Amino acid sequence: MFENSEISEEYRLSDERTVKIKRLLIEDYEKNNNYKYVHDWLHKVNMYLLLEFEEQNLEQDKKYFYDFLSKKDENFLLGAIYNGKIIASVGISVKLGIKKTRHVGNWGISIHPDFHNQGLGTRLLMIMEKIAKESGLKKLEAEFFEGNKISEHLYVKKLGYKIEGRRKYAALLKDNTYIDRIMIGKIINESLKRKK
Repeated sequence: MFENSEISEEYRLSDERTVKIKRLLIEDYEKNNNYKYVHDWLHKVNMYLLLEFEEQNLEQDKKYFYDFLSKKDENFLLGAIYNGKIIASVGISVKLGIKKTRHVGNWGISIHPDFHNQGLGTRLLMIMEKIAKESGLKKLEAEFFEGNKISEHLYVKKLGYKIEGRRKYAALLKDNTYIDRIMIGKIINESLKRKK
């Protein structure tokens, strides 16, 4: 599905820094020790992520992630690079082996804290939606943790995703409290709206 999807563009952030947006491959993570760099900053923002990105799990996480990247027909990872370092990514996955749901793409996004509030999340998600449409997907889905107001503003208010439900007590935080996961979706192909 995504095998031939390619993108490469320069994007100017709100603070005038310029990043390169492109499809990320294993080679991009091997350059400049990028996998470890990304793993380290993901650990710093993991309160908003499902995975923990603990240092002791670096090699295990890397193996799992490289397996994800190697399945180029089912998974697409779009990212931003600044000064040779990967500072953001949005990944989209499709379960091609499940015929009933292969029209739906599931995505997740992460951005280095030094690049928040620069318009990068909006740009990456807009490009990802375009790639999803061109690849024949009809609906996109994602989740975020309850209380993440920045994500809710971007996804729901700015990009038009609808809140479709919630998974109660779906995540256990480090302080031993539970938090809900909010499920969102967006129809990206008008033909789906007519086939209810």
